[in-house]
Amino acid sequence: MNAETSLKPAIDWKQRLFFRFAHPLSPTLTFGPLAVILFLLSYDLQARSWLSTGALLLGGVLIWTLIEYVLHRFVFHLVQVKEPWKTIASGLHMAHHRDTEVKELVIAPPVVSLLFSIPIFLILLAFTWNVSTALMLHVGVLVGYIGYEWCHYGAHQYTPKTSLARYLKRYHLQHHFKHPNGSFGVTTPMWDYVFGSSYKPKRP
Repeated sequence: MNAETSLKPAIDWKQRLFFRFAHPLSPTLTFGPLAVILFLLSYDLQARSWLSTGALLLGGVLIWTLIEYVLHRFVFHLVQVKEPWKTIASGLHMAHHRDTEVKELVIAPPVVSLLFSIPIFLILLAFTWNVSTALMLHVGVLVGYIGYEWCHYGAHQYTPKTSLARYLKRYHLQHHFKHPNGSFGVTTPMWDYVFGSSYKPKRP
């Protein structure tokens, strides 16, 4: 079965309305400039030390890893709900599980990512009560998201050169081929260990 044939039952016309990226360079060029704009806007609203700036950026990246985990575990694998929510929430991701090498199914739809960034910012603002701080955290979230797209794409399309990249590739592919109901982390397995969803091989 070729990829084009196998995708026909997996993606209907409603899902094809979303423009797709086929390489992580595209979301990098889309969200990278947005991150720079938000960074400059945050700094213009409130000047801060580089130490404080770095802490907020790292905090945003950490927040992204939790967002990534929650979305992957509780939204992308939401297959028990009825339509149209099943298609909207998990249709494309389930198609990705069926056809792991199709590049257009590896990268998230940019329209969805852009729209989803709005409630993320509002949540950050609600927790911080500071526009500048929320913006800087959001920059970290965007950086984490870009890193996620590269990690995810690399796990399916690249032969890793470093030990860390090889580990992340193995970890993600065990989600696809050994443990689809666990091992949800892509950029880090940390939250799988925190919440007990990491892969545990059965003992003979």
